[in-house]
Amino acid sequence: MPAPVLLDRRPEAAVRLYCLPPGGSGPEFYQLWADLLPPAVEPYTVALPGRGDRREEPSVTDLSALVAALASLTGDDADPRPFALFGHSLGALLAYETARRLGRTGRREPVLVALSALPAPHQGDLDKLLATLLMSGIDAFTDIVGPVPAELLEDPVTVTRLCTPFLADLVLALHHRHQDEPPLEMSLALYGGAADPLVPPELLERWNDLFTTPATPCLFAGRHTYPQDQAPDLARQLAKDLQTAAR
Repeated sequence: MPAPVLLDRRPEAAVRLYCLPPGGSGPEFYQLWADLLPPAVEPYTVALPGRGDRREEPSVTDLSALVAALASLTGDDADPRPFALFGHSLGALLAYETARRLGRTGRREPVLVALSALPAPHQGDLDKLLATLLMSGIDAFTDIVGPVPAELLEDPVTVTRLCTPFLADLVLALHHRHQDEPPLEMSLALYGGAADPLVPPELLERWNDLFTTPATPCLFAGRHTYPQDQAPDLARQLAKDLQTAAR
């Protein structure tokens, strides 16, 4: 199950931020964010089985179990500070479902749910994206995680090792079934790549149906992997949105 990864200890920070990684990725995806976020934010991510230092462990494909564990981790009652959730791609689905579980079980809720580069799950757009990825093979992998050196793709064993965490997360997402519930009463932020062929802005906007406080998507230069190139700008905008939500 997920383990918390503290990117930079900041006991005087006013708010905790949990950054949930995209499909196939681990804590390394957010490693640079410790230097990009302001001192008022204590940044965390999570280590999932099957990735990074836990690569020898079997990946989790049970979405309900993973979300339950994430809710227990992020809604830590021992830390009274407010907290927020950010998720990119598959991480956005984890952030959303974690926020819903926290509310459903009467736990403390995040002051902000920030979602990046994923269609809202209630109108079938997420199912269509997952079907496209499932049918696209190695092209889907590079669309999601970015370019891979050609020489690595020539070795079937290497390809298998590279793709296994991504495929496990694809299976996890395919198990998702949206359940209608009242809209979440918490602040929402939406981010995306201006040239993302997988998740255009209109699909981001549909998240507003699932929250009581609508948000206008903030778009950054780039495709689905825009956080890799636009990390400083994204972190700056996220810190701004978090400051507004935590007031």
